[in-house]
Amino acid sequence: MISPMSRQCQPRIDGLRAGLALLAVLALPAAAREYSVEFGAGPPSHSGFLQTPAGGIPGTASPERPTLDEIDLDGGGYRWLGVRVDFRRGVDSPGQELEPRLRLRFRMRYTAVGDEATAVLDDAFAIRGGVFGVGDSIRSRVSFDDLTLTFGAVFDLTPSLSAELGGEIDWTAFDFTMVGEHHRSERAYHVNTVGVAGAVSRNLGNAWHLDTRLAASPAVDGTGSRYTAEARLRRDLSRRVSVALGARIEEFRYDDEHKQALPNRLKVRRRVAPTASVRVRL
Repeated sequence: MISPMSRQCQPRIDGLRAGLALLAVLALPAAAREYSVEFGAGPPSHSGFLQTPAGGIPGTASPERPTLDEIDLDGGGYRWLGVRVDFRRGVDSPGQELEPRLRLRFRMRYTAVGDEATAVLDDAFAIRGGVFGVGDSIRSRVSFDDLTLTFGAVFDLTPSLSAELGGEIDWTAFDFTMVGEHHRSERAYHVNTVGVAGAVSRNLGNAWHLDTRLAASPAVDGTGSRYTAEARLRRDLSRRVSVALGARIEEFRYDDEHKQALPNRLKVRRRVAPTASVRVRL
C-alpha cells in the first residue's frame, strides 16, 4: 500500500523498522545462530516512467510521463547493506553437532537507489497540476530506497547443494523532485510489496560458489509489485570473508487506480551489472 511520507521522516522510519525487525529475530529461541553482514554496489540502468498527478484529478498529469530516459534519470547509483542470520540446530550430544538438513534463515537488506540530472525537454508534459514545456531546462532527482525482510527455510539437499524458500516484505521510499523554469513538482511516499522468494546455492569446489535467487511480489489489494532475478559467483577468501560478482534484474510497479481517477503510476525496470559485494561472517 501507499503511505505519504516527508523526506525528513523517511530515513528515521526505515531505520526504526529495520531495528525492530532485527530485535524480533534475535529474540527467537535458537540453540545456535550464525551472523553475516554484506556490503555491495553496482552501476544501474533504468527504464520506465513516473506518472505523478495532483490529488488524482484528471488532466493534472500526462499518461506515462515523464519517462526516465527523457529526464536523464536512467542511471545513478545502487548500493546495499545486508544482514543474514542462520538459525542452526543444536547439539545432539556433547561434542557432536547435528547435521543441519533443515534450518531457518532471516535476511534484512537496505538498498539505496537514486539518480539526479539536468535535461532539456524535447516534448512537453503535465505533472502535479503544472506543465514543463518544450525547451525547458529541468533539474530532477529520484530515489527508490527500500528495506526488504525475508524469512524462510533452507534445505541442504546434498553436501554441495542447498535451496531456500520463504516469504518477503518490502517497503520502498519513493522520492521524486523536478524543478523547471516555470513549475516545480515534488512527491514522496512509501509503497509496500509482499511476496515469496527462493534461492539455490551450489558449491563448485575450490572455494567457489554459484548463488541464484528469484523473488516475486504481485500486486494485491493496493500494494505494489516487484520481481527480481539475481545470479552471483562467490569466492571464499577465508572462513569468514567472501567476495562475489554478479548481475541483478528488477521490475517495480505501483498503480493506485483503485482509489483515484488519475492514478500515481510508477513503472521502473532496473538492470545492475556487474554487482560487486563483500560478505563477512561474524
